[in-house]
Amino acid sequence: MKNILKMVNPLVINLKTELEILKKDGAVIGISGGIDSAVTLKLLEQCLPKDKILPMILPERDSDPKRICMAKKICRDYDFKKISITSILRKLGIYHDFKNYFFIPRRIKEKYSRERFRQSGKDIYLRFLNSKLDPDLLKALGYLRIKNRIRMAIIYHHAEIRNYAVVGTINKTEYLLGFFVPFGDGVADIMPLLNLYKTDVYKIARELEVPEEIINQAPSPDLIPGLSDELILGMNYQNIDRILDQIEQNKSLNTTSNEFRYIAEIFERAKRLRAFLFTASRSAAHKKTKQEVLVEQSFNRN
Repeated sequence: MKNILKMVNPLVINLKTELEILKKDGAVIGISGGIDSAVTLKLLEQCLPKDKILPMILPERDSDPKRICMAKKICRDYDFKKISITSILRKLGIYHDFKNYFFIPRRIKEKYSRERFRQSGKDIYLRFLNSKLDPDLLKALGYLRIKNRIRMAIIYHHAEIRNYAVVGTINKTEYLLGFFVPFGDGVADIMPLLNLYKTDVYKIARELEVPEEIINQAPSPDLIPGLSDELILGMNYQNIDRILDQIEQNKSLNTTSNEFRYIAEIFERAKRLRAFLFTASRSAAHKKTKQEVLVEQSFNRN
């Protein structure tokens, strides 16, 4: 417990400081029903009065009803806003382009999406970073990413009319892997989880009293039915963070492990995406990280 508090206390102090530096009157945060937004909201509770925090739930036709319920649950003590973006996506022709028919039961959509991704191979995320996706997968990429960008535009609108800061939920693992949407969830005024691996987020979640059903669910971007982070990345977060920590600590950089090489290559290829992560807070200074230097040296030696 003491070790967890050592992680939480600096996060709260930094968050308070960054809010003061930006001279904002409050904070807006998008709530997905996932663990990152839940933990970030709990951190905000320790920095601001609840009437100065605006949680926003922005579902659309493909959103998991269970996650919407969980998002409402963690926002129940707030005057939160729930705005569907379905009509915006429909007017843009997004649903028509992807032929994701509303009358098909969700369980069938989930099964179909999982099978299509499995057929595409475990290295699908690496192929995305290398710009080697086939036309169908490129269409799927556009289908899911526009949802994220529309949500961020709405969140910023509500932040600006209140002089509130937009608080993002990207964690260190997602940042290092480039696993975020540029100009979508990759944009915020403050990103308090940016120094925490995904597994660290889980460690502090219980201490912050995040509901168990949120902690225990499979991490998912909830942009296409049935797709989890693990399915997209090809590996679970425990193994990903273990390898990223090896890179950070300069351990076993010459290993021939397929898993290590896979994550190390993702890390290297994600460099250009990391440059697109934007935050107005002090943590926005994107100098070349220790991890980037070590992986570059590893690739040069091989």
